[in-house]
Parts: sequence; structure tokens; C-alpha cells
Amino acid sequence: MHTLRVVGGLIVLAFAQETSSPSDYENPSQKKARGGIQFYQEVAYNSLLGSPETLQSSVEGLGSIKINLSLLPRLRFGAFYFGAGGGIAIREVRFEEPLILFSTPEKRFNYFVDSMPENVRTKSKFQLGYLRIPIEIGILRRNFNFAVFAYGEALIWSKHKRKYREGNDLSRFIVYGNRNFQTEIVQYGIGGRIGYRGIGIFGAYNLSPLWRSEKGPKNVRALQAGIYIFQTLHTGSSSPTRKASLVLTQL
Repeated sequence: MHTLRVVGGLIVLAFAQETSSPSDYENPSQKKARGGIQFYQEVAYNSLLGSPETLQSSVEGLGSIKINLSLLPRLRFGAFYFGAGGGIAIREVRFEEPLILFSTPEKRFNYFVDSMPENVRTKSKFQLGYLRIPIEIGILRRNFNFAVFAYGEALIWSKHKRKYREGNDLSRFIVYGNRNFQTEIVQYGIGGRIGYRGIGIFGAYNLSPLWRSEKGPKNVRALQAGIYIFQTLHTGSSSPTRKASLVLTQL
């Protein structure tokens, strides 16, 4: 009886190999709908569009660059997929001027240039961290990825960091909490990405203003642009040959 089961398994395996070809697996359009998870790691340059001249962000060094991370469970139909997930988006800008940010007693955002000598004051950075929920539609075929997405963001932390140097000593002064900056805690926007073999470029633009008009500068919107790395962590499909191999293993 055991011999018959082994022979039967071999017949199933041979039938699967004869009735399928490598092109069946390489061509996503011939596959059924299946699930999966995309993992995105984004290195982004941050900018505040529409901000007053005294609030401009700097392109110097790495002061306005941060990393985003997100997981995107998806459902794939051939080469096309739809996904919705979650992640962390960090917007950090280094200002051209050594600004001090604060909230007035009337709970309005305000700022002024640090009066410390130039050889003492060094950097002024503003960082906002968000829980991002993206909805993405795209193409994933033969290592090529193209997608457009929309997202909503909820603020989970904010901080302003200033650095001072006196001789060889470097000191930091950090202020936490959005009550000091009065930004909108909910943001939303759109974006797009294009990549090949696990790496590509992307951009994301906030349609919502960073501050309400009565709380801070009007019509300031955040922009992110940079590179991303994507990995497929899980796939919900298996080939006929794989299924036949499992049958044979169980015999």
C-alpha cells in the first residue's frame, strides 16, 4: 500500500510538471488573485512649501532627511494590486535660520531668530512624527513597481531641537509637545512611486495645511521626496509543482 501511495505521488508530480511551465509563474497576469504584504523603507527629503521666507527649510547637509517605514497588506490581481496598511512617517526640517519656535498665550504659533552669536548657535530642527494610513493602487510585474496612493496621518509626536557649541562642548535644547507648535494633528495627501528590483523613487504631498490659518502661517504644506526600498514579506499563492511536492512529502 505504501508503494502505491509513493507511485501515486510521483504521478501527481509528473502531471504538474507537464501541465505547467515556468512562464505560468513568471507571468502575473495568468495567476489568480492572491494576498501579500509589501514592506516599504523610505528615505525622504522634507520641505515646507508656501512657508514665509524666515521659516524656509534648508537643503544643507542631512538636516531635512528622515526615514519612513510602512507595511502594506495587499490583494493582487495579475499585475495589478490594491492595498491598505499603516506605518510611521517622520517630517523633519532644518531651518535656514536658527529659529526658536513657541506658542503664544493666545495659542498661536510664533517664532524668532536666535540672538546668540553665530559661532555659538548651530542648528534649529523641527520634527513631526505621524501614524500614516495609506491606500495604494499599483502595478507589480517582473520586478517593476508603479503606484499611486492617498494617505491620512495622525500626529503622534512633535519636537523642536536646537544645538549650541561652545569650544568643544555641544549642548542641545529640546522642546516637546504640539501645544508649543499648534500644528493640525490630522493631515492628508497624495503620492506616487516608481521602482525596479526593489528600489525606486517616491514623492508625497500634503493637501492639508500644516497650520490652520488662525493658528500659524497660512497655506504651508509639507512635501516629501526621496528613494524607497520595497520587499514582499508574504505571498498567498503556491504553484502546482509546489503543491505536488507537498503531497509527495506527506506520503
